[in-house]
Amino acid sequence: MVANSGSLCVAIQHAARELDKIAERAHSEWLVPRYAHDNGNTSCSAVINKYLRDLEFRSHMFRHALIDRLKACNDIPTRLAESITGHSSGGSDFNTYGTVGYTLEQKLEVLQRIKV
Repeated sequence: MVANSGSLCVAIQHAARELDKIAERAHSEWLVPRYAHDNGNTSCSAVINKYLRDLEFRSHMFRHALIDRLKACNDIPTRLAESITGHSSGGSDFNTYGTVGYTLEQKLEVLQRIKV
């Protein structure tokens, strides 16, 4: 089965319900308790991908789609886009040093501009 927007929504809803049950069983305030530590992202991706498998879709494809939409805006600074997606091109001390990044408000403003 190939993914369409309706089938993706249903699959994501099923995955979200399962993640919520996991959090309830663990008495955790986190949606994915195993996600709240180093390399915890694999736990979340595994649950989501289980529901997307039959649709020939992977959770990482959402990140690629988001990056495509960010690029299509043509005016979003690369560092801001990387801050939103969790990617980094690295390469200079500018990227390595300093603790002040983009605010959640700045990121939200960008996300509200793109079509999701």
